[in-house]
Amino acid sequence: MEYLILGLLMLSPMTGYELQQFIKKNLALICSHSAGSVQTALAKLKKEGKVTACEVIQGKRRKKRFSITETGRSVFSAWVAQPMQADRVKNMELSRLFFAGLARPEERLAAIRDYIRQMKETRGVLCAIQQQFRQMDPQELPSGTDWSQILRFQGYTIQYGIAAADFEIGWYSRLLHELEEQP
Repeated sequence: MEYLILGLLMLSPMTGYELQQFIKKNLALICSHSAGSVQTALAKLKKEGKVTACEVIQGKRRKKRFSITETGRSVFSAWVAQPMQADRVKNMELSRLFFAGLARPEERLAAIRDYIRQMKETRGVLCAIQQQFRQMDPQELPSGTDWSQILRFQGYTIQYGIAAADFEIGWYSRLLHELEEQP
């Protein structure tokens, strides 16, 4: 969560609420968007000197707007430059499939059907986000940041999510068909 927040603050200073809403709208499939998890991460980052907070007044409300520090920028830059690690991507839900032979046949079928339904919903959410990204004009965003490159790689992440959902829908649909034929 901390690196995600640092990355968002690299793009623009934000309040805790703005961070939470951005995560909820765009990244909920990657991590938790609860206020508690965002606030806990912000408190840790502030304590470590990676972000600062200043009070701003919007209307009649006082809010804390968080900004990334040079230390935070250095830590984030070092993190984002590291190769992704394949062994860090885990799907604990596969343990249910691993032990599905211990469930009754009708329970297995119901669980797989529901998983396919959930993956179709996930794919729909990702397609909606992808459509939003396609409509974004980097020229309309604040200057000083290479938005075309940022949006490019965010788009790749969305494409990956859609491809992964398509794979899972197809794989589990074939499994469901097999299990319907031979419970």
